Amino acid sequence: GGRVPEAVVSTQSTGLDVLYLLLLVGATLSSQSEDPFAEFDTDETVLAEQDDYDVIESEVVEEPPPETTNNQEAPYDDADASDDVTIEDEDFEGVEVNEKPSAGAKKELNIIKGPINMKGQWEDYYLEIIGLIGVFVYALNFYTGKAINNRLANAWFDHHKKMLSEAFCIVGDDGVSKELSEGVLVKESENRFVVWCTGRAGCEGIKIEIKLLRRQDLISLISQLFKPQSDTITITAYLAPDDMDSVVLAIMPRKGLKRLQQEVQDLAHFATERKIESYDLPSSLGILTEFSEVANEFLTTPVCRTITENIDVFDSIHFSDYYTGFKISQEGQVETERPKPTKRLIFNFVIPGHGKKTKNAVMTSTEPLLRMALHMMARVHKFRLSKEKKMKAEKHRIQVEEEYLKQTHVQRQEAAQARRDEKKRLEKEKIQDLDPEAQRRYEEKEHKKNMRRSGPKVKQLKVKTG
Repeated sequence: GGRVPEAVVSTQSTGLDVLYLLLLVGATLSSQSEDPFAEFDTDETVLAEQDDYDVIESEVVEEPPPETTNNQEAPYDDADASDDVTIEDEDFEGVEVNEKPSAGAKKELNIIKGPINMKGQWEDYYLEIIGLIGVFVYALNFYTGKAINNRLANAWFDHHKKMLSEAFCIVGDDGVSKELSEGVLVKESENRFVVWCTGRAGCEGIKIEIKLLRRQDLISLISQLFKPQSDTITITAYLAPDDMDSVVLAIMPRKGLKRLQQEVQDLAHFATERKIESYDLPSSLGILTEFSEVANEFLTTPVCRTITENIDVFDSIHFSDYYTGFKISQEGQVETERPKPTKRLIFNFVIPGHGKKTKNAVMTSTEPLLRMALHMMARVHKFRLSKEKKMKAEKHRIQVEEEYLKQTHVQRQEAAQARRDEKKRLEKEKIQDLDPEAQRRYEEKEHKKNMRRSGPKVKQLKVKTG
């Protein structure tokens, strides 16, 4: 039972306290330096802020690493450390980590679909407005021009209907209905009207064409401003073969006389120009005729006075017993069939004013010339050439026919040769489809046929005996 001194006991307790403190401090220091997961600790406040706001990408300027000296250690690289550390997904359960988008990823645009603005300004539709105005103006001019042409044509027909009824039994036949019809103004187009008349001695019938300007066409109306034209009246009388002798006569403006003589076949073959001074006609006109006897017969003093007084309405007169129309204008082309010659009287009149503000009263200006045309029809029916001139006229027409036959002879031969070549080609194609034996028999048959054609022709007589 010895008693331990108190100094020894106090010394031992003090030593234990000191040892305990050292262990506590060492444990604290080791926990702060050796915690391998300290870099993954995230602040919940920072994560919450990152969820509420978009991550803004910014350019990162990489700075060159600082130079190291022998006495200075190289900086710590996280990439090197990551190679030595193995990360397991089980260690991060429950931890939210926001991944930073890569620099190459494209951010989707949020397009908001708003209402379309339909309230445009007038300047945006100027092309459509101009088009609608153009269509409206064209339609308005079409109906207005059509109405004007109808009014002018009816005004002419109503004014001259009485004179025509005195000269013809039927005026205004439509030419369609089987029953007899009168007073019909046939409308062939919006600017072309026709009146047919028949029932007169020495004339099979006449055709009156009222050719008005194309007032319904806006483009033609605009061209009228630069090249004025006029409304025309054309009267064509069709005569029977016995109602007209050999007559060729033309009276027209001298300006187009040469050109018309080259284009119209009967004038080119038979007519020659005569001196206008021999007749009481304006110097602006020219005369083409086959014989002076014909011009003297028809260009009487009343006729010349009527033409002179109405020179602004008169255009041309053309009489022909051998009318075949115009020549073919295309070079190198020759007509293979001449039209049958007909006997015609053609009168062309002009409505004065060049279509400017044409009134109904102006359409009556052709009345004196229409009366002259009816008078000349009667004279043509009664006129007969002298015996000498008649023989010359017939000789001229025979020469024209012979010249025409010579011109077309080569063309007819070429056409016949082409037909023969085509026939031979078809026969060769037919032979190719046959077998060799059939081809041989066919060739022998053709050879015998050719020999019979080339051999002398012998007339055979059959004599019956007994």
